[in-house]
This record gives sequence, C-alpha cells and structure tokens, in this order.
Amino acid sequence: MTHSSDHFELGMQREAMFSVPDAADLKIVCRSGTVWITLDGDLRDFVLEKCESFSTPDHKRALIYAMQPSCISIAHTAGTPARGLLLEQISH
Repeated sequence: MTHSSDHFELGMQREAMFSVPDAADLKIVCRSGTVWITLDGDLRDFVLEKCESFSTPDHKRALIYAMQPSCISIAHTAGTPARGLLLEQISH
C-alpha cells in the first residue's frame, strides 16, 4: 500500500474488505481485478473492473470488497478540498 494524506494505492487479496468512513467526493479506481462497493443505507451495489471508477457526493461509509486479487486507488475528485483519507481493513 502506498499513500499520502489525500491518496491511496492499495493491493487487495481476494476477499479482503476495507471501509472508507466518509466516501464523499472521493474517486475509487479499480486498477486491476474486480471489486464490489456498497454505501451504508444505499440499496445499490457497484462492481468495478479494471479501469472503471466510482464516486459519490454522499457522506456515507463505503465498503470495498475484493472479489479477486485487485488493486485500487482512492483520491479526492477534482475541485474538492483535500482532507485526510481514512481507510480501515475489516477482518473476517
């Protein structure tokens, strides 16, 4: 994993799960593999494959699950003020 206060690059093993407490104005990009993303209270699910991205204006927790070995990047969307990113691994 590489990161700065406003950018993460993360390799995920199959079935790894991470939580982003506030996904608002972040861009999640699947660099390789396949990841599943869901937001608290949102009935929709999002599946990203290589080169696909996801972003939301909603201040909700996002869960990111690796459906296979994957690599993702997380950064602020253009035009939003930088704030520290928080990413927590969830054990299963």
